[in-house]
Amino acid sequence: MTDVEELVAAVRRRAEGTPYVVTEAPSGFDVQIDIADASWYALLYKEHLSRTWIYHVKVEDDATKTLSITDDVRTVDWRVGAESRDGQPVPVLGGSLSRQLGRVESQGFQKVYAMNEHGEYAKVLDIRFDSAEGRDLIRGPARELGWTEKRGLSERIGLYVGVSTLVLLVLCGLVVAIVALTVGF
Repeated sequence: MTDVEELVAAVRRRAEGTPYVVTEAPSGFDVQIDIADASWYALLYKEHLSRTWIYHVKVEDDATKTLSITDDVRTVDWRVGAESRDGQPVPVLGGSLSRQLGRVESQGFQKVYAMNEHGEYAKVLDIRFDSAEGRDLIRGPARELGWTEKRGLSERIGLYVGVSTLVLLVLCGLVVAIVALTVGF
């Protein structure tokens, strides 16, 4: 068994009993919520899942056991029904799709209280989400097997763009300050 196969097997073991599934990919493997698994489908349906997370694991260098994890967040919004325009109901059918790549940090929770099947007011839904959970499924076994993580390409590009923007804003501020002092505003 190669080092990569050993890592994939370890992540699969760690993902057992969770809503995540591990699938092999050409440059490594992916970890994502298994929306086709019947045991998790009802929960995901209740949550009105519109966002899905895929953690792309790229083996950067098999010899040095280096990998990168790229978050791939896909959001689907859709609307069906009627809207009121100028007082008249108008049928509406629309949707949108968005995608974020890189390192996306997100945490959330949803608690719903309603009348349950026994006619009692009770908590019917209690869900928490932390985007680090999927990465931790990968990082734990990777560390145990001696792998190291480096930033993925999308994350590095985002970091460079952010730092460059900050530097340019500071330079623009300095130019404005120099002009203001020179001209005497």
